[in-house]
Amino acid sequence: MSDLIWLHEEALRASHPLFSASSAPTQSVFIWDDAYMAAMGYGLKRRVFLYETLLELPVDVYAGDTIETLKALAETSQASRLLTATTPNPRLNDIMGALPLEVTRVAEDAFVEMPNPEGLRRFFKYWNKAKKFAFHPNGKG
Repeated sequence: MSDLIWLHEEALRASHPLFSASSAPTQSVFIWDDAYMAAMGYGLKRRVFLYETLLELPVDVYAGDTIETLKALAETSQASRLLTATTPNPRLNDIMGALPLEVTRVAEDAFVEMPNPEGLRRFFKYWNKAKKFAFHPNGKG
């Protein structure tokens, strides 16, 4: 049996612990799902950023519906489980919950520890709050 690694937009770096989380043979995939991206409000600049980032990663890119594509890939590769990064994104968590195979969520160390991180949907709002903690010697702002 093998594992399947699903890389989503919240884990786009080659050093993510996701890539070393499996001892079984693995295939790493990213699903280019236009309907999902439209629902998330991703514009051209965000899509170009995703595309350019994916070019630098050890990942196969497939186009289509995320759930259906992951089901088909798991069946084809006879994957016993899907490894993916943890995320607070409710749409990604809904996708994980709809998959008919074992999903293992791999966490990474937080960039900063912040009280009350909710309500930080855009990077600028996140960074304005996080930089107070990121540059403080003990990380406590």
